[in-house]
Amino acid sequence: MSGIESDFVMHSPPAPRRRWRTAIRLSIASAALCLAAAVNAPIGAAHGVEYIAASADSTDFYQAPADQLAGPHGSIIHMRAIDGDPGIPGARNYMVLYRSVDMRGETVAVSGTVAVPPGPPPPGGWPLISWAHGTTGVADICAPSRDDSEAYPAHDYTSLVRSVQAQWVRAGYAVAQTDYQGLGTPGPHGYLIGTAEQRAVTDMALAARQIEPEIGTRWVAMGHSQGGQAAIFTDAQAAAWAPELQLLGAVALAPASHQAVGVRASQFASSVGAARALSPLTGGSISFLPLVIRGAQTVADVEPADFLTARANAMLPLADSGCIAQLRGSDEWGGLAADEVFSPTGDIAAFTGVLAENDPSALTFGQPLLVLQGRADTTVPAVSTDTMVAQHRLAGLPVDYRTYAGTDHRGVLEASYPDALTWVNERFAAH
Repeated sequence: MSGIESDFVMHSPPAPRRRWRTAIRLSIASAALCLAAAVNAPIGAAHGVEYIAASADSTDFYQAPADQLAGPHGSIIHMRAIDGDPGIPGARNYMVLYRSVDMRGETVAVSGTVAVPPGPPPPGGWPLISWAHGTTGVADICAPSRDDSEAYPAHDYTSLVRSVQAQWVRAGYAVAQTDYQGLGTPGPHGYLIGTAEQRAVTDMALAARQIEPEIGTRWVAMGHSQGGQAAIFTDAQAAAWAPELQLLGAVALAPASHQAVGVRASQFASSVGAARALSPLTGGSISFLPLVIRGAQTVADVEPADFLTARANAMLPLADSGCIAQLRGSDEWGGLAADEVFSPTGDIAAFTGVLAENDPSALTFGQPLLVLQGRADTTVPAVSTDTMVAQHRLAGLPVDYRTYAGTDHRGVLEASYPDALTWVNERFAAH
């Protein structure tokens, strides 16, 4: 029996002065209990957000009950705390299911994670980075928030990203990371569909503030590879999508661009028997092609049989169950020779039309953009990023470009961190 209970049960009725002292003790004890409950309660619970126990079935987390799906974009459906992966060391970590809007204008559930530094926030709230991850795949199992062990198919990449994100947390930034629409959650993933990615990245920033109200309204979009392209689309579109937030700029590491040019060049090379010779200039893109096709099919009537060889077309469904590491295997797309992919006379117009519409090179934006590129990158060739930046600069857009000699596609994450930190710090200091 607790001390509070004993005041009621074990003692005889108190005298008036003792009754007054007892009332004071009870008031203090009651306030302490309420404070303890508030401190230990999930942050989102105070805002009417359903809190899911960590022991709940992990796959159920990604399913939004039909009666809970309706709501404003960026609002939370449910959430739970994270202990260990995919959380970031040294932070308070949450997994979240939130609302966004797909390219048909329908509300969809999107998953992601939020990491908040320890201790009290600085004046104005925690500065926020909404991180757009690089390619993992289009199958639900490839969602980064599902990486809770080394058995996760893209663990080598997502664990590397988390090590860099941990540096941002130590520098005093909250880091939110979306899985993107349809990756982990029901529906198709719009791989490299810029507007869909932008909505997921921006709505993740809105959701992060609902989880942790001490996150400020100022934020930066940041992404790598696929996420680099997403970050540029966010720079161009987020202010209109979420005017209640203050976007200070975007950081794009090795951003995907000129996909349509690469596809046209690859098909032309196949038609003249030069596909193998052109391979170094197409970015080692064969293993990524089925993902690009699946993304294009989310917004247009793209029929792969119109432009793929029979062998490549038969292998397309592998993208629906495996992640990029599996697709790179010698028994999957990684085993296809460059001249075994495109039909030399196939009709690629519908496909390349979608890719051209989602090329970040054609965007305009008002907030500054920092582009970071490794010169030894064979996944996103430096010449592609050089050309994109040149197009932006010719249009008079605010672009800062840094390159790193001898640095490959993943190496740019760590190599560019000091420059990215200085640039982002300056953006927040100026606002």
